[in-house]
Amino acid sequence: MNRIDFIDKINKYASRFVLEVEGFNSINQYHINIHAENFLIPVLNEVFDLDLENLNISQKKNFPSIDLADFNNRVAFQITATNDQKKIKDSLEKFFKFNLDKYFDLIYFYIITHKKEKYNQNQLNTVINPGFTFSITDHVIDKENILQKINAISSSSKLQTIAKLFELEFSDVQIELRKNKFEKGYLNTEPEDLSSNLLRINFPHVLYKAELNIDEQAIIDSTNDFLISIGKRPIKKMRKGKVVKKALKKYNSKVQDWLLHENWIYSFTNLSDNSETLSHIIDHGTVTSIECKDFYERSEENKKVFKHLLRNTLMELCRLKSIEWFGKKEIFRFASDRKKPQPKQVKWKGEKEATKTVIFKILNKTDDHLICFRHLAFRSSFINIEEDWYLVINPTWSFTNPGGYYQSRFEPSYMAGIKRLENNNSIYNYFRFFRYYLAYNDLFTSRYDNIKVTSIDNLTLTPSLVDSAWKPVKLPEKQIIEPQVDLTPDDELSDNTLFD
Repeated sequence: MNRIDFIDKINKYASRFVLEVEGFNSINQYHINIHAENFLIPVLNEVFDLDLENLNISQKKNFPSIDLADFNNRVAFQITATNDQKKIKDSLEKFFKFNLDKYFDLIYFYIITHKKEKYNQNQLNTVINPGFTFSITDHVIDKENILQKINAISSSSKLQTIAKLFELEFSDVQIELRKNKFEKGYLNTEPEDLSSNLLRINFPHVLYKAELNIDEQAIIDSTNDFLISIGKRPIKKMRKGKVVKKALKKYNSKVQDWLLHENWIYSFTNLSDNSETLSHIIDHGTVTSIECKDFYERSEENKKVFKHLLRNTLMELCRLKSIEWFGKKEIFRFASDRKKPQPKQVKWKGEKEATKTVIFKILNKTDDHLICFRHLAFRSSFINIEEDWYLVINPTWSFTNPGGYYQSRFEPSYMAGIKRLENNNSIYNYFRFFRYYLAYNDLFTSRYDNIKVTSIDNLTLTPSLVDSAWKPVKLPEKQIIEPQVDLTPDDELSDNTLFD
């Protein structure tokens, strides 16, 4: 399509916009006016080269008389269907009464119906602060003014973006959906199942704390002997957490399900049990058991400590399932074989047995040499709702260098490429995979009771939401330099029967 086609399309749908607003307002339905604010943000951003935000949503501070604002460029908009002189004058009075000219150099009134042919500039000047520029001709605008500005745009890509915005909002389908919503109150009456990205977690009802009993100097001396042997300078002190890890290493243990806080070590593991590795590094006379609920409800600080302990305990569960914690990015990702990094598949089972590739090779398109690895990963957090605790899973990817551990320098560009290929459904399927994988145990899985993951029931929403009614328009992408690698979508989880 050429620029004339784009402009014709914009004209067509802009006229529909005005007619729809006038139609709803004539029957005292004003929801469309609120909807118009959000629709106009990307349009005005393109036309005026701004970065507007909806103040009714983004700002707690009260900004009377304006709806949209770009604080960096100091430009504000009021969006209104009321086009009379009184409306503009009253709004300007509030604008200056609340000293909003400290934040903005320009205010526009966008009339979403039609502005009047004449306004009294002299009457408005009586409420405008000296030095502030406000012109009826330039700053009270409607559809015709916007179309004039759009017609002056030379960039075809910018016109294409604006045309897509108008087409999405004012196609026949969207207008009919809004008509049903605003006149009948519903998009439809069919219920819809909703799935969250929450997993219910269970843990012991008590946790334990104890003081450490470690010969810290002996560990420092041993470390210094090694450092000197390889020609490095000795150290004088060591972080307490590192001391604990080195003490555990003496017992060939890499357990991570503990936390240091105010010189105490905390864990869901029974620290009095001599068969537990942690029991070898603590003072048994100081072991104390605490009801979990009593602990995390005591204060916000205790709740933060408890969440940190949950995170560390999840690290241990994941370690047993070959998922590592990568602290630099604060993510859990499938771990490579450090000696021989290579692609990795995981066997799992829903109704059918299947495999999921969790580590991919990224090869150069021209000569097939290895650039990096792509690891399936997730970010986590924990929330407490009434009596229950939940693990929040946000799937993502991690790109590592050919060694399979350190972050690849190409990760930012490759991650952007993956995000362009994937949609909400693919992210949801990754979540479903992690839901299965973290909860599944069999005879070959190491038993671990300090944290257990279970799924939660779907929620039901009535009425259901039609995807096209809320999904944002997919705008033309800015030109970028594509990585010379194969970043095809990961569609191994597209067969939903695997999860039944």
